[in-house]
Amino acid sequence: MRRLPLIRTSRARGFSLIELMVALVISLLVLVATVSFYMMTRSTYTTIDDSSNLEERGQFALGVITRALRQTAFSPPNTSGGGTIQLAQSDPPMISGVDGCNSPGDVESLSQTVTASCTTTMVDTANDALEVRFFGSGTAAAPTVPDNSMVDCSGQGVASPTSIDLAASQRGLSMFFIQTDKTGSYLACKFRQRDSTGAATSTFATQQLVPGVESLQFLYGVSVDGDAVPDVFKRATDMSTTDWQNVYAVKVALVIRADNASADVGAGQPTFNLFGKQYTYGDGTYKATTNTQMARRLFTATVQTRNYMTCFSGDPSC
Repeated sequence: MRRLPLIRTSRARGFSLIELMVALVISLLVLVATVSFYMMTRSTYTTIDDSSNLEERGQFALGVITRALRQTAFSPPNTSGGGTIQLAQSDPPMISGVDGCNSPGDVESLSQTVTASCTTTMVDTANDALEVRFFGSGTAAAPTVPDNSMVDCSGQGVASPTSIDLAASQRGLSMFFIQTDKTGSYLACKFRQRDSTGAATSTFATQQLVPGVESLQFLYGVSVDGDAVPDVFKRATDMSTTDWQNVYAVKVALVIRADNASADVGAGQPTFNLFGKQYTYGDGTYKATTNTQMARRLFTATVQTRNYMTCFSGDPSC
């Protein structure tokens, strides 16, 4: 009888405690490196995303304000008596503004001396408000139907006036200011609501344009010698009635905040000089005191107005 060979069995042997500890340490090192790489990549993406959003918001905000300023005082030909449509001295000016007002009122013309121009107390270091006016433009077939070449800050077309007598009161209107609510601050615009026919009503409406705008300041370039070239830039507080009729450029400064905590906290919160270091008024600098971990950027522009501001009745140059 043939015997089967004996098969030796060995007891199963696991990892030693030292081997387990080494494997655990290596796994932790790999995990730490992976998490660190993920956090670095996420931080870089957030920084790039915030930078892109800041640039997009800033350029859009400047674009909207610039377009409105270049439309300021547009006056079409006067088909009734020749020349251009003219204003009476008592009509609201084509451009006006107030300093230190975070909530402008529903008024036909902003004024530093008119309480209704601002629904809050005017503070020198608060944000400014700007109001511009212009005549509309209608289609050739129906002048009271807007051809959308002239639009207010909401994007609504403004048509030609129904009559010369009503032209001043039917001008387009755009008002820019900073609006704040529980979600933050916005560049906002105020305009007249329009009825079903497109005609402007006496009711004002507000529309938020750009989120994250924390500071908005204006300076007005005034010609003092009648050569249509700005000789001095003034605050709205320092403007006279004659100055408003001789504005030929406007300086705009905005500080815009990002959405995420992507700022270099160790570098400290910067102080923005809105109009250069030689500008010494209190509204010339801005430094954030809240949400300091969020990135911010300053945007500035100097916009030359294209149209004649002082086209009043009896002016032979009109």
